[in-house]
Amino acid sequence: MTEPAKVAESEAFSLRLNWRQADREADYVADADGYDGSVGRIYLHDAGPQQGLWFWAMNAHGSEISRDIGSLNGVEKSARSAARMVEGAWFAAIKGSSLDRPLPKPNAYAMARAGE
Repeated sequence: MTEPAKVAESEAFSLRLNWRQADREADYVADADGYDGSVGRIYLHDAGPQQGLWFWAMNAHGSEISRDIGSLNGVEKSARSAARMVEGAWFAAIKGSSLDRPLPKPNAYAMARAGE
């Protein structure tokens, strides 16, 4: 079982999935080209013992998507870290499948907006 790679917060990292806001503030879903439906979600816990932490989950399923890749959900201190975990899980889950294809490199404008 391979655990999705966790990238240090200080490292420059471009998000590679298509992220969009869900129905409420601080709630986002990720879509991937070639896959119908969302592949993951992150949201901010606003109450309880995990208040202030970001929940993440890779929730895609299908015959070409491995569920035996380690963690499929958890919590992180930042939205960016949570999004990285979703993306790490997604790319680990589709490795070697027909969904595993090269993504276009982000353009300079997108990288500048991301602070990279």
